[in-house]
Parts: sequence; structure tokens; C-alpha cells
Amino acid sequence: MNEGLKPPGNNKVIKERGFFASLFIGLVRDLFKFVMAFAVGTGASAIACWYYGLPLVLSLVGGFIVLALALALTTDSIFS
Repeated sequence: MNEGLKPPGNNKVIKERGFFASLFIGLVRDLFKFVMAFAVGTGASAIACWYYGLPLVLSLVGGFIVLALALALTTDSIFS
């Protein structure tokens, strides 16, 4: 009924996050990425250990290797 009286454009208000909120969200996002990388690496190496009959404790080594690679590839330089 009053559709023609609305101004054009998006009426949603976008509020900027504060410094600590954006810092916390960034830390949680990166922590989630690294935990998922560790889980995928551990799972894949657990499958390989199970297939070759090795102890499953060695699968943690694969998780740490993938975690180290993810950390090395996501950093820009040594000082960042």
C-alpha cells in the first residue's frame, strides 16, 4: 500500500565493531582454522597409521606437521 513512499536503498544500519570485539573475533576465527587444520591432519595420518598397522599415537605427529604448515603459510613474514 505504501510501497511507493519508501526511499530507495537499503535501510539496514550497519554498526562497526569496537577494537576489542574485532580483535576477539579475529582470534577466534584463526583459532578455529588452526584447530580444524590440526584435526584434519591428525585424522588423515590416523587413517594412514591404521592402514599400515602403526600405533595411532603417531597420528599426532601428522597433526602437528599440518598445524606447522598452516601456521607457516598464513603468516606474511617472520615479524608479522
